Amino acid sequence: MRFRRTVIAAALVLVASACHKKDTTGPSYDNGESLTLVPEFALSMASAVDPAGIGGAMLPPELALSAEQKAAIAALHEGFKAATAADVAALRALEAAARAAKEAGKSREEIHAILAQGIPILAHLTEAFTALQAAIWQVYTPEQRAWIEAHRPQPCGPDGPPKLTDAQLQQIRALQEAFMTAVAADVALIRQTVEAAHHAAQTGATRAEVEQILHQADAARARVRDAELRLHAAIDAVLTPEQRAARCVPAPHRP
Repeated sequence: MRFRRTVIAAALVLVASACHKKDTTGPSYDNGESLTLVPEFALSMASAVDPAGIGGAMLPPELALSAEQKAAIAALHEGFKAATAADVAALRALEAAARAAKEAGKSREEIHAILAQGIPILAHLTEAFTALQAAIWQVYTPEQRAWIEAHRPQPCGPDGPPKLTDAQLQQIRALQEAFMTAVAADVALIRQTVEAAHHAAQTGATRAEVEQILHQADAARARVRDAELRLHAAIDAVLTPEQRAARCVPAPHRP
């Protein structure tokens, strides 16, 4: 499904958002190029946004994710986040070291050497992300999978998706992290409600009683959905008109 690149110079290219493809012949660091290493998929988690990149967030109303599915996906993301926390922290430290080196006027080779230390960490992250995607795919119904396969955005050409500057990536990261903080309580409430409904069903509750329990999280689900829409709009505002027009599905990131 995903990932393989073996050129050490591509360490800079393997930014976590996988939003852009860099020139691997040797980047310069005075024109806004990214020193970001932490992948976008390692930062996002909300079930409604579906950061695993599969497409559940775009399903039409008649195929929308159920409360149970959203809770299951949220739990998978939380497990992924916990399992990869040490890797993310290590990449953040390398990012800080690379930026400090740039500010100190270090050479391109010295900055590359710092970033190259992230290659095995990124490899581990992408393997974990592959497993996360596979697990999320199994949460979808056959009808949902069929719709997603039929409505995937256009694949990127040989030049990849539009390039983002380091400033844009930092803005998007801040938006995503603010979103995760804002919806954390609601996502937890949705998961707890689903668990309560599941327990009730196992102990003999009627369908009407189970549905009544699930409805207790309706307001939380609406708030998550509204927050998701605001997040998408805010990210769109960070992009230039040209970048928005050129959006596509990038090739799998392969360290």
